[in-house]
Amino acid sequence: MKQKILITGATGKVGEAVTNILKKELLDVELVLLTSDIKAIAPIKNQKVIQAFYEDVKWMKNLIYAEKPNVIINCAAMTNVDACEVDHKLAMNLNAILPETLAKAAKVIEAHLISFSTDYIFDGENGPYDEDATPNPISFYGKSKLAGENAIKVELNSNYTIIRTNVVYGTSSYGKSDFINWLINNLENEKKLTIIDGQWCNPTYSEDIAWAVLKIIENKNFGTYNVAGKGYYNRFEIAELVAEIFEYDDDLLTEIPSKDLVQKAKRPDKGGLIVLKAEAELGIDFLDLKNGLIALKFMVNKKYEYN
Repeated sequence: MKQKILITGATGKVGEAVTNILKKELLDVELVLLTSDIKAIAPIKNQKVIQAFYEDVKWMKNLIYAEKPNVIINCAAMTNVDACEVDHKLAMNLNAILPETLAKAAKVIEAHLISFSTDYIFDGENGPYDEDATPNPISFYGKSKLAGENAIKVELNSNYTIIRTNVVYGTSSYGKSDFINWLINNLENEKKLTIIDGQWCNPTYSEDIAWAVLKIIENKNFGTYNVAGKGYYNRFEIAELVAEIFEYDDDLLTEIPSKDLVQKAKRPDKGGLIVLKAEAELGIDFLDLKNGLIALKFMVNKKYEYN
């Protein structure tokens, strides 16, 4: 029986990786891709592309009722942490109300909802965190994402999966950036960078997230899963590793204390996620940062070969 899977945020880094893996690995599937940039995706066989209006609750519900997907994968979110601190309304609309709307619609059509969250729901006092750790967000971004988690749990007693991840990196056909991409671009252009010695995390390769989503769909895994890379790094250590793998001049990097960096929103100093549950139940061996960067470098070089 053919499955229909609806993906929001299809042109984001996670959405693109998930779309590519599902197209490759699921033989009998129809994908419905929602994006705010409809011109970016060319429609192909068994793939429908729809202009998204994520803040229109009625429109979102009616679309889902009309499409009747078996699985809804919510990759849409407002992830700019400082912007969330400024625009609370938009942050709540995309990070809390949208997941709630999807959960309510999924309940009606009995669809499996998969939605993404973050280690920023924690305060960073004693990370990394497992799935049962008590949330205590210190930024509005974290608060809005936790509200989205809670809304899903209220609406759907069991037929949901929440995937928490952190510091996602990978390739993007749509020009989507991330911290590691920012490092690569600046070091490539020989710009001097000051990088903090804190904000510990375990960066996550986008393809690992996509494989986890595939396993969750195939095995019908429900509940909350941490999906993240192996290892534990502060931001300066990440920058050093990027310089090493991509063969950039590490003299361009200067380490500074976290307290010297002024940002609108507070960040967890010791964030990150423990992934033992996901590794055991999904059977995935997540990449550490070094191997993830090697994979990324291969994909970037491959892209240039084709261009």
